[in-house]
Parts: sequence; structure tokens; C-alpha cells
Amino acid sequence: MVTTTPSAERAQPRQQPYTLYAVNGRVYAQNVTQAVIDLGPLARQGGGWSYLLEGNKLAGDGFGSAQEALRHLAGRLHFLWLDGQFTALPDVRANTSLADAERLDITLDELGPNEPVVNAAV
Repeated sequence: MVTTTPSAERAQPRQQPYTLYAVNGRVYAQNVTQAVIDLGPLARQGGGWSYLLEGNKLAGDGFGSAQEALRHLAGRLHFLWLDGQFTALPDVRANTSLADAERLDITLDELGPNEPVVNAAV
């Protein structure tokens, strides 16, 4: 049984830093260990930029720039999903040059909005 405790409810979620990149028609993410994963395509189509994350099919389109698409994507990412992608996907930093990439530094809460902190040891 998982319960919440008063001390756990007052705990503050930790912020985890990531960097999102847009380069060569793809979206990449980098974590604090410097691992880099490929999340899916980000390309100019029709009148704007669009992205599609291959792991969860999260998509967005009609953005005026790759940077705008990254900002939109950042607002929709959840820590647990993104952190899990670093376990599920291969680290591609050895064969991916991010030197000329659009870049966006973000932080994600380990818990989503309004999620209680639970004490699984009870």
C-alpha cells in the first residue's frame, strides 16, 4: 500500500536539467550525464515547423521556427517519460554533431503538477 505522509507532502520536487536540440531534421535531448538521445523528427513542412516524438507520438505543427517548436515541445514534456527515454533509447552522442543545433535548456520537475509525493516504504 502506498500512502502519503505529512512530511512527504511538504517535500519539494527536484528540478532536473535537460537540453533539447533541433538539428538535421531531428529533435535530440541531452541529460546531466551528457547522454544524447534522438526523440524524433522536427522538420519544416508546408508553412511551418512540426515535430513528432517517436516514443509517445506527441506532435505539434505550424511553428514559425525550430526554436519555437522546441519551446512548445518543452512545455509538454514530463520528467518520467523523458527520463525513461534515456533508458530505452541508445546514446547517439558519438555520431551526432550538435555544434550548429538550435538549443533550448529546460528543467523538469520530477513530479508533474499537483502530483502528491508518496512514501512507498510505508
